[in-house]
Amino acid sequence: MNFRRERHIVDLLFVIALLFLFAFSAIMLIALGADVYQKNVNTMQNNYAERTAGAYLVQKVRQADAEGGVRTDTLDSHPAIVLTNKVGDREYATWLYIHENMLCEQLLRADMVPLPAAGQKILPLQSMTIRESADDLMQLDLVLENGETEELYLCLRSEEMP
Repeated sequence: MNFRRERHIVDLLFVIALLFLFAFSAIMLIALGADVYQKNVNTMQNNYAERTAGAYLVQKVRQADAEGGVRTDTLDSHPAIVLTNKVGDREYATWLYIHENMLCEQLLRADMVPLPAAGQKILPLQSMTIRESADDLMQLDLVLENGETEELYLCLRSEEMP
């Protein structure tokens, strides 16, 4: 007896359909994974921008927090934080300000006038508003690169400068 199996076109179509279903599922899984990954990256970048700008400014102000060591000023009609400190017999000023949508820092002698373009660019920041709510309380309103706002309150605990 010779058994010969006949092949039907339906068998071939079923295998091809199964292969296409597997390929479609794999492509959809990759696309969903890429979307989730992109959302995570965006969230991490936003968190980095928020935390870094605020933490940087808070740390700089706290480092210079001494009697007369922290004041506000303007540079090119933009608000600036001026941190003064003494090294030996010389007094230096660190200016923190916004120039061309970047937070910039410039260190120079206290008697010199800073040039906005000469500052070192730290990180992207659209704007910074400074309000002194009380003698020892400073409010910073930051507009981040993505347009979100961050509000910081700094309590100055000044002591006499050494």
